[in-house]
Amino acid sequence: MPSPGKARDRNTVLAFDEERGQWLIRFWDEETGQRRKRRLKCGASDRKEADRQFAEFLLEADRARKERELVSPTPGDPTLKRSALISIDRVLAFYGERQIGTPNQEIVGYHMQRLLPFWTGKMLSQIDGSTCRGYVKKRTRETFTSPGAKKAREVTESTARRELETLGAAVGAWHKEYTLDSRPLITLPAKSKAHPDWLTDGEYERLLRVAKGGRIVAGDAKQGFEWVDDGQSTEHLVRFLELTFSTGSRAGVMLGLGWEPDPERKRGHVDFGTTTIFRLGPDAPVTRKRGEPCRIPDRILPLLRAWHAADMAEKAKVEAEGGAWVDRIVRYHGKAMARIGQAFENAATNARLEIRDIDGRHRLTDKALGLPTPHILRHSKATLLLRAGVPPIEVAEFLSMSLKSLLDTCGHTASEYQRAAAAAA
Repeated sequence: MPSPGKARDRNTVLAFDEERGQWLIRFWDEETGQRRKRRLKCGASDRKEADRQFAEFLLEADRARKERELVSPTPGDPTLKRSALISIDRVLAFYGERQIGTPNQEIVGYHMQRLLPFWTGKMLSQIDGSTCRGYVKKRTRETFTSPGAKKAREVTESTARRELETLGAAVGAWHKEYTLDSRPLITLPAKSKAHPDWLTDGEYERLLRVAKGGRIVAGDAKQGFEWVDDGQSTEHLVRFLELTFSTGSRAGVMLGLGWEPDPERKRGHVDFGTTTIFRLGPDAPVTRKRGEPCRIPDRILPLLRAWHAADMAEKAKVEAEGGAWVDRIVRYHGKAMARIGQAFENAATNARLEIRDIDGRHRLTDKALGLPTPHILRHSKATLLLRAGVPPIEVAEFLSMSLKSLLDTCGHTASEYQRAAAAAA
């Protein structure tokens, strides 16, 4: 046991410094393990104000103590093993603290914001099939609006499933640290089927033509469209479409792509010397979404060279005028872009993509489809390569995805890659 003197040293007290004529707070700093003091701007006649500031200090210290206890429980506390005594919000806070600075930080934080309103106040022992299903039911009644989108969309069971998976990871992290007496199991909704939508070459060409300034004035997908090419090209969207569709890359990766290696070694760049697109820099966070290099597709190599020549001329002009040139292949008014959803949505609408060319299904009324988003370019390229008979392992390597993910996501839309097997069967 600590001696009475040491116990007193840890007390927080309001004291008056006679020498300086000033009130101060003496307290024990848990982080440094030392006795410290905080001087208040209060003289001898300001006792009432000193008392007020002292009360605020005590409240803040208590809040900070509780917060520390949430993420760093006291070792050896036997209640840490009791699932009936451990709150779910405490477990989420514990897990969230350990994700700070990791590649999962952002998505875990997002999931926690959705999980906490439902689970706060409940104990780990209350996690069962009924409460998990209740969470899914609550979430799928809600809507969300993607950044840049005009319309709200319903939350899907797949979204609720991913959020519950984060809850399961949090429970697992606590159990690994403290060994719960009874570890609750998370009941997840059934995994959804792979998204069935993709663009044909014709649909992509319509999308690209709209981005270049074309307008559909008559016709339909069956009989053909009548065009007027009198609009202004949306250069940043054209570049985004050509890069993303040709390489089958993720939208965020292509928006970060530059001509030169990133000084911070996180963003990707184009290397004409090796005919390679490095999707990410060497120090980019490692995630399950990967991002390995791919060979520059033959079709866009001349385009890239032309864009590079134009950008180098623009760079020289900007820097000669004392400005700072932004090294991004896809730029909007000279600035880097974080997302391109709104421009893509407008182009998809104007390209008449509400009806699928492949089977006539209506994307806007079919809940399994919906109006295409930028991610459809990656799905489309994977599907088109498989339909062209390219071996799946080559498609997976080119797109930087696992073979299992490729076949699970796109294998159901094509069988041409099985031609050799069918011939030999």
